[in-house]
Parts: sequence; C-alpha cells; structure tokens
Amino acid sequence: MQENLRIRYQIPALTFRTFDGRDVSAWDFKQKRNRVIAVLRADSPASWEFLKQLIAYAKDWKEKETVGLVVFQQVPLRGLPAALPPEVIAGTDASGHSIARYLGEQALSTEGLQLQGVFVADRYGELYAKWIVEDDGELPRVSDILKALEQIEIACEECQPTTWALDG
Repeated sequence: MQENLRIRYQIPALTFRTFDGRDVSAWDFKQKRNRVIAVLRADSPASWEFLKQLIAYAKDWKEKETVGLVVFQQVPLRGLPAALPPEVIAGTDASGHSIARYLGEQALSTEGLQLQGVFVADRYGELYAKWIVEDDGELPRVSDILKALEQIEIACEECQPTTWALDG
C-alpha cells in the first residue's frame, strides 16, 4: 500500500460536494476547527455504522472544536440519516481527486472504493492520526479518534500551562 500521508505533515487539499449541493473544503475550517476526515465506501454497512457513531458524538466534536468531514465517492443509496448535526458534514467526491490524495490512486477502481480511511488533523492542517483499511476492514473506534483529539489539545501552543515568575 502506498504511503500518501505522513503523521505531523500537512494534509492535502480536500474538496467535496454536500448532498444539498454545497462545495466544502477542508481548508474552510483552517485555523478555526480540528478536522476528522473520513473517506468511506458508499455501499458499506460498516461505513454507515461509523457515520452513525460520528453523529452520536457530535456534542464531543463541538466541545473539542472539531468538524467531521465524511466523503463518499458516490451518493450512498441507503444508510444516511435524514439530517446531520452541524458538526458533521457529508458529501461526495465524484471525481475521486480528493480521495486519491488521501488514500492513493490504488484505492479507486471500477468496482468502487478499495480502501477507506479516517484522518485526524489539527486546526492548522497537521495530521495527528490516520487509519487506512482495505474494503470493509474495521474502522477506528470513536474513542481512538477522541484520544487523537486530546493529543492535539495537549500539543496546542495556546493550551500549554502558563509559566509564572517566582517572587525572589
């Protein structure tokens, strides 16, 4: 498997179209919110279950100043909830360009998406965690994603404890 993204490096551009016709880019949230990016198979019940888990944790995404960006290559025929919370945005990358940047060209085939991936990046676009699985492999647990977001909080310059001068 080709190594596309490296931890501690910038994530590539990601653009997709939501199901209501809006164009969304991962860079729309630069310096504003952390990003959990999921590139999922549209025909996979495991993907739909993963999306349900992301939605169930929308309160945590908001608390951690995070947005979930869920990208399919084609519109799922079933499995999508009627409404998504504002912390989770889903859509398609029909061209496959963004998907290839994240999963590699080998992920795309005439039979559909061969790989799936979940990526956690900070508000500046630095990649902190990634999971890439083949076909219907096991996607990460939300608890693992939350741990990666906690690492971002720990590493955040603005989040470090204040150093107080001692009276001498």
